[in-house]
Amino acid sequence: MRILCVAQKLYPEVPGGGTYHVHAMSRDQADLGHDVTVLTISDDPDLPRHEKRDGYTVIRRPVTASVFGNDLSIGVARFLHDADEFDVIHARSHLYASTNLAALKRRFGETPLAITNHGLYSQNAPEWLFDIYLRTVGRWTFDRADVVFCYTDED
Repeated sequence: MRILCVAQKLYPEVPGGGTYHVHAMSRDQADLGHDVTVLTISDDPDLPRHEKRDGYTVIRRPVTASVFGNDLSIGVARFLHDADEFDVIHARSHLYASTNLAALKRRFGETPLAITNHGLYSQNAPEWLFDIYLRTVGRWTFDRADVVFCYTDED
């Protein structure tokens, strides 16, 4: 299976549970024989734009703008627009613009979309603003997914 993982950031460049989860799952899926590509955002000039590591491929696109700590990338949008060779797209968290772009890809394409919800609320935006987001763009993003994975009953 050809899997496109859309992740805002990736371990070990950005330490943390969510980024490690993306890395470990991609590595493990590759070990099972899947062709895994992780599409992510980075402006680190020391990192290659394209590399193979731990059995999976990493494609990095530069940051175009940042809103409330959420990096936006025209490069991610362009990559997704042309990404028709994958069997599934697995996006990480509705909190990121890259996941919203993956939902847009699903809206106009045929590739199934899975979203892993890593928590409903952002730690970088005011709660009142995020309440509005969840009722609009967040809801729209979840509704585009063929399946949503949640870690808690509340989510």
